[in-house]
Amino acid sequence: MVNVGVFAVNLLIYLQDYTYAALRPEDLCDLVLALDGRIRYAGVYLNENYTYKLQKNIHQYFSDEENTISVKTEVVRASLRRYMAEKVGEPIYAMTQYPKVKLITMHFMNTNLLLISTEPDANHDDIIRKALELVKKYAPVLE
Repeated sequence: MVNVGVFAVNLLIYLQDYTYAALRPEDLCDLVLALDGRIRYAGVYLNENYTYKLQKNIHQYFSDEENTISVKTEVVRASLRRYMAEKVGEPIYAMTQYPKVKLITMHFMNTNLLLISTEPDANHDDIIRKALELVKKYAPVLE
């Protein structure tokens, strides 16, 4: 069994030398999960396709069908946030806190999203900062 954290760190080290290399959405999910052990879930909505990964050994709150509904709902919310972009600028991220999880949605390249779920006690400011760095660096080379 491959340790996702070790794999992601090795992938990150490799990619630092090859900024223009293509990156698959599932690889970005691995990189996000490796940022912090309190991250439960990472998903990429890219060009109307969706990929996600879960942290190992966590209790999954949503079934696959509920996850799909949640993603579709977030896509609609994101489009509503973009509606105000002409006046206040493009959205960067949004966060919703529930008793059991924090949900973070990051916007990139107009209509694409990075979705992150964390434990409720996670340091969301730190996770958001690190994830924004990943998005800035790797969003242009996602395929």
